[in-house]
Amino acid sequence: MQVSRSVALLDVPFRVLGPTPLAPYRLGARLRSAGLHVRVQDLKPILVAKIGRGAYRELSENHEVGKFGEWLFSSYVYGDGASTRDDAFFDTYASDLAPLHVVGDPRRWLRRIRDQIVPEFLQDACTCIEAAGVPAAIGFACESFQTNAALALGRRLKRRHPQLKLVLGGVAVPEDARSGPSSSTPWIDAIALSSEGELLVPLFQRLVAG
Repeated sequence: MQVSRSVALLDVPFRVLGPTPLAPYRLGARLRSAGLHVRVQDLKPILVAKIGRGAYRELSENHEVGKFGEWLFSSYVYGDGASTRDDAFFDTYASDLAPLHVVGDPRRWLRRIRDQIVPEFLQDACTCIEAAGVPAAIGFACESFQTNAALALGRRLKRRHPQLKLVLGGVAVPEDARSGPSSSTPWIDAIALSSEGELLVPLFQRLVAG
């Protein structure tokens, strides 16, 4: 598949459902003014369609359970070893499972989403991105419990399209990545701690230029 000379700015779970975030559209406008072709893609509805709005809100709107949204994607970032620590993780945060208003055992509910739904979401998200044309560079914003979803999707996209350049940015960028791309996530090409357009525009211009 031919890669276009464009940028895609992706909004991934678990940002809350609600008003459209303005930041990616503002950045997109700055990038377009600099001569780049840009699209903003909201991928959250793909997961909402699979688990329902109620379940999505449970995982995105309650700060105490937000960590579970990150957990859902962790094994798809760091490998199967992450899933071997399930019980220890749940035991540590057992009191935070209480706010989850779900039918049945919250641990079983979360495992089902991770093992059955998340792989479907990652596949469908890749298909959605590719259907619009594989860009030269992708920007992920890591704000409210979006980091592992961004890293997991980025990892899968990089395997499918090694030439893709991936940028991770936002207030929730992991500490070990703040000094630059991490050895634990080598598929990320650049870290953008600033949201200032005067810094991001030249970064994306260089990445698109190769």
